[in-house]
Amino acid sequence: MYKIIQHSHSGIMWLAVAMLVLSVLLSLLTFIKKDESTATKWFKLFKYTKWVFYVQALLGIVLLFISEKVHFGEGFMKSSDLRFYGMEHPLMMLIVVGLMAIGLFKSKKKATAVQKNKTVLIYFSIAMIIVLAMIPWKAVLA
Repeated sequence: MYKIIQHSHSGIMWLAVAMLVLSVLLSLLTFIKKDESTATKWFKLFKYTKWVFYVQALLGIVLLFISEKVHFGEGFMKSSDLRFYGMEHPLMMLIVVGLMAIGLFKSKKKATAVQKNKTVLIYFSIAMIIVLAMIPWKAVLA
């Protein structure tokens, strides 16, 4: 069971990162063009990206409790690997999910599609930076 959830979490990660990068790029292009007609087209993609991150977060929370890489015992904070997998990575990824949800929520209150798109661009860009910084690249690329 552990291996299935771990591989699912690792596999969905690539989909989630690709969707987030695509969302940021499309939002940036729409913001640069300031075209009202294309600004509304991408909001379904933004919502799907958020939902993929919700699924990823649920898998990550399950892994937090069953993973052998997480051990909340003596020396937990002294070991960089244990601290990363047990505290830093989960906390920052939950912040990412929150940023995406807040960004989409705040964008609903804006008057024009370009303003909505700008709000999504800001929040999703910050989320993308955090995601790319907190992925355990050594484990992923090994």
